[in-house]
Amino acid sequence: MANLKKDIAASIAVGLVAIPLCLGIAHASGAPLMSGLVAGITGGLVIGSMSKSNLAVSGPAAGLTTIVLAAIATLGSYEAFLTAVVLAGILQVIFGKLRVGGLSRLFPSPVIKGMLSAIGLILIMKQFPHLVGFDKESFGVEEFFDTDKDIESGSAQGLNTFRMIILAFSSLEPGALLIGLTSLALLYFWDWKMAKRFPIIPGSLVAVGVAVLINQMLGAGMRVAGKHLVSVPELHPNNFVHPDWAALSNPHVYLVALTIALVASVESLLSVEALDRLDPQNRRTPPNSELLAQGVGNLISGLLGGLPVTAVIVRGSVNMAAGATSKRSAIMHGAWILIASLGLRNGINAIPLAALAAVLVHVGIKMAHPRTLQQMSKRGWSQLIPFVVTVLAILFTDLLIGICVGTLVSGCFILRNLHAAKGFTVHKSGLITRIKLHQEVTFFHKVRLSSVLEAVPADSILEVDGSEARTIDHDVLDLLELFKGQAAHKNIEIIFGGISLMQSFSDKQMAAMQAEYDALLSNNQAWVEGCQKEDPQYFERMAIGQKPTFLFIGCSDSRVPAEVITRTEAGQLFVHRNIANVVSLHDMNLMSVLQYSVEHLVVPHIIVCGHYGCGGVHAALSSQSFGLIDNWIHPIKKVVDDNQAELASILDPEQKERRIIELHVLAQVRNILKTPVVQRSIQKLGIPRVHGWVYDMTTGKIKDLKADVNLQDDLHPVFHYEYDFQKKTPAAKH
Repeated sequence: MANLKKDIAASIAVGLVAIPLCLGIAHASGAPLMSGLVAGITGGLVIGSMSKSNLAVSGPAAGLTTIVLAAIATLGSYEAFLTAVVLAGILQVIFGKLRVGGLSRLFPSPVIKGMLSAIGLILIMKQFPHLVGFDKESFGVEEFFDTDKDIESGSAQGLNTFRMIILAFSSLEPGALLIGLTSLALLYFWDWKMAKRFPIIPGSLVAVGVAVLINQMLGAGMRVAGKHLVSVPELHPNNFVHPDWAALSNPHVYLVALTIALVASVESLLSVEALDRLDPQNRRTPPNSELLAQGVGNLISGLLGGLPVTAVIVRGSVNMAAGATSKRSAIMHGAWILIASLGLRNGINAIPLAALAAVLVHVGIKMAHPRTLQQMSKRGWSQLIPFVVTVLAILFTDLLIGICVGTLVSGCFILRNLHAAKGFTVHKSGLITRIKLHQEVTFFHKVRLSSVLEAVPADSILEVDGSEARTIDHDVLDLLELFKGQAAHKNIEIIFGGISLMQSFSDKQMAAMQAEYDALLSNNQAWVEGCQKEDPQYFERMAIGQKPTFLFIGCSDSRVPAEVITRTEAGQLFVHRNIANVVSLHDMNLMSVLQYSVEHLVVPHIIVCGHYGCGGVHAALSSQSFGLIDNWIHPIKKVVDDNQAELASILDPEQKERRIIELHVLAQVRNILKTPVVQRSIQKLGIPRVHGWVYDMTTGKIKDLKADVNLQDDLHPVFHYEYDFQKKTPAAKH
């Protein structure tokens, strides 16, 4: 019930503002005054009922006045123009059915925000003359330059918005000035002190009511009358006009209809989009449903003799400021216009225009709040410049031209940002070149990608990862396909991953991978046959059990096979491998291997073997995040931190990395000696001995780091453990 009361009050506030706006727009359009009221009523009752917008209010739009004025002159009569309005409504219905309304989402955010601020400034500047009683310009005109039709009497004579403001200062009406300033002050006071006490009563209604009382109380010399008051014409059947269907034979009718349909659709969708952004409940309006509602509204408005209708941001803003909660307010505002035209003409005609101007100025100040400019400034030039350009273009031209200019400028920044974005990253590791595509890969990235592809060396592997890419321009896909054909001549193996339109592996690559797998089984069979030929009991002895001499802890790198680089036979090495040969006391896998090899296999030697050119170490030295692996290689970063003094003296980056690999191996040797299971075995048996190696893939040689670490001298006492067998047994008494 509370929301219904709010909507009723808001509908009255919007209706009071809408009436003079409808009349002023009709006058500026060169159409009968009644056509503006018909459009306002239709916008409320018809479009308000069909629309799914909760705040938008439809009616005749100031942005269409120039088009309407020119169309009436071109078609020769207002009746012929109404035929074009009906056709425009049909076209809008077709637009909605074809679901083209979603294109409104393409308008950039700074343009929408600029439109709101510009409308706010226009309201302030255009309504100021009416606020002080200078009513030379028709109520509701929004264009910067005035035409003769925009002026209530006489010629425009080069008048514009700024000129009107200057003339207003020299043509103040004392009564209108008093009413206007009082209304404006009352609106701010109501927001400040009374709005929370009486939430269902909008300040605009109070301001208009007080303005009527003040005007009635003023003396004859101060009271406003005549052109300074609202003037609602009588809604009489004789005043209605209807479409001239004979105009269907005029080809210009169809061009006018298309123009109205396009312009009205764009203005409606932009207004609804802007109001959705202001909605405190964050509700969204389906754009295609809005096009259908607007189309039916224009069709009916044209049939009844009304002007073209659109969703109007000014009326929607007044509606929201008045506390509307649903579309009931928009519907009822149309009913109030109808009722006022039928039976409340005398009461409505007593309202001073200065009071309504104060309401619009108050709304305009809210829409053009300086904090919007501050917010856009914080977002950078790519947001600020389109915002400012949109505001200025709308102020000095009209709404649609300003939107087009702002969108063009914003589009330039969007293209610039797309061109500046990397689009992909490249990582090279030995024979492998990896290209990781970013979320947006556009035509602008094609040139750089082409250069990267040309630089891929022969006899190497190229991996293209598109798993994170949302959109990949077809020109980029064509470039990859073209390179795929050329790569065969350079013996480059290409792997595509995560690109839906491209096969990850060619048939040839799949066949080669299957052949490699089959070769493993064939090699195994050949090896078995060779072993049995040399020693028929070989596998029988292997099956009895193992007694390895070494626990080999190495890196998972496929180029460091333990048995191959040490030329050992099966059964000599007990092997554990992980990325970057990390010895972590929290790794249950490694700790289990260590305990088994020491306590059950009683290996005399433990070898920690790293290798130069280790990818894990290289990743640890990078500031780049690699995901889960960051946690695993974190101990390597600590090695660098613990040895800063030594590493600072090494200037050659390659030599520094080699030394880090050595220090990392030595740190893992110490980690093994810190484990209770190893200390127990050393204290009890004197073994195992722990060694640190580094394998050099460029020479194939192993470097023994001579990891001579002593439990007692080189490890802090906090790492020492004591065992029961170390305690001396007291001598027996005789």
